[in-house]
Amino acid sequence: MFSSAMWTFTAKVVMQVSQLATFIIAARVLNSAEFGLFSYTAALVTLLVVVAEGGWREFVMKTTHEAGRLDQIATVALIAGMGATVVGLSAAAILDIQFDLKAEAWLVVIFSFWLLPTPFSSVCEGMLIADARLKELSIIRIAAECCAMIVAIYGLLHGWNIYALAAGKLVSQVVGMVASLAVLKWLPALKIKLVFLRELFEFSKHITYNRALVLIRAYSGTLVVGSVLGLADAGYYRAAERIVSAFSDIVAEPARQIAWSSFRKVAMTDGGVASGGKGASPALGRKATGFVILLMVISAPIYLGLALMSGTLVDILLGAGWAPAAILVSLLSIKQILLVPGYVTEPLLSLGDAIRKVPTAILVNSLVAVGLILVFSPLGVVAAAAGQLIAAVFSFHVSAWLQSRYGAVQWRSVLRGCLLPLLGSVAMACVVVLLGKVGTHSIEGGLPFNILQMLAGCLAYGATIALLYKISRRFLPAGTINWGDGIEHVANRV
Repeated sequence: MFSSAMWTFTAKVVMQVSQLATFIIAARVLNSAEFGLFSYTAALVTLLVVVAEGGWREFVMKTTHEAGRLDQIATVALIAGMGATVVGLSAAAILDIQFDLKAEAWLVVIFSFWLLPTPFSSVCEGMLIADARLKELSIIRIAAECCAMIVAIYGLLHGWNIYALAAGKLVSQVVGMVASLAVLKWLPALKIKLVFLRELFEFSKHITYNRALVLIRAYSGTLVVGSVLGLADAGYYRAAERIVSAFSDIVAEPARQIAWSSFRKVAMTDGGVASGGKGASPALGRKATGFVILLMVISAPIYLGLALMSGTLVDILLGAGWAPAAILVSLLSIKQILLVPGYVTEPLLSLGDAIRKVPTAILVNSLVAVGLILVFSPLGVVAAAAGQLIAAVFSFHVSAWLQSRYGAVQWRSVLRGCLLPLLGSVAMACVVVLLGKVGTHSIEGGLPFNILQMLAGCLAYGATIALLYKISRRFLPAGTINWGDGIEHVANRV
């Protein structure tokens, strides 16, 4: 698990760095209207991608792989990709012929060709994850993203304009698909059975609905802030979201992939479903309980560090003119800590045959988030971000209820297990804040001092957890610290 986590984490870091490099160069080459056009078009196309992908990757990870099931999933994915491409090309034709928007039409054409391999590529990823080949998948993603960055930056510097960004996306998808097929040494046989289609689409509709709601929720903040407060505040809010999302992707995607891989092993061994047919089995619940705690231990210092060092980070990445975004980065970072347990809900409930419960929860969470941003936005952009923090508290409770009710996760043990990372986070915050106050009165400030703050905070976090764990092992009865099935002691959970 550790090896897979490190490879997946490395891939995510490389992807985020390459995307950030492309973003910074694009921001310096393109004007705001051109960048806005690309972002708006990409958002609409991404919604079409969610529909075209249809949860095929997740179904590959959930189901068994005998009797030509993979071939049938791949066939459906290829048909979905061709259908999405036809829709995109039709939209491009309408933009060109009906509205004489040739620049926009050509952008949609490039995106349409990007849609073609995307669903099938997701099937290949699902096969690699199901086989626990996360190292190979990570290498493929790194190679694809590096190719995309080279193409996009080259195009931006040679006058391709916004088409360079779309071309980079297309190259990334093609490289990833070809490399995946080479690693899998597999070409699908095109065939479909009606009985299998019913099973596939019954699962697919829940995943697709979930992803569409998540996407709408992700873009609602920028749209509402821009409509209520104006484009300047919307720019600050979007910049803060982009910075936080760079870190959340590094945590969330590896967490989901490893959750699918590790939970699937348990599910394939004991069936995954409880004896009464209501939710996950106790074995799967125990696995998920430990996984949630471990995830909180790892992610808490990342988001807390981002919140504490937001001012420095914004100044380095965006410049002094973007300073108002720093407080937004801090608020949105704390929000992400509360959303971390939700990363495992989809794989856990999918393998426990309770995926039907997820769409309603996501809908409720989305309605609460959008409603709060509508209420708080008139009070200012900081209030809007604070509203999303409140929405995250609500989502945290929903995730805990779903996982305990249908995923057999023992949330009392989770909360006890989170005691050590909580105390470690307090120690980390104290060290960073105290060093910050020293830095304001010292001539030795600047980036080197900020790096020292970050390292000292991480050291305080790790040392606090290690010390408290050692104390708990020394003074509590030996029988409670068995690193086995006992779940009552906090040290076992960590």
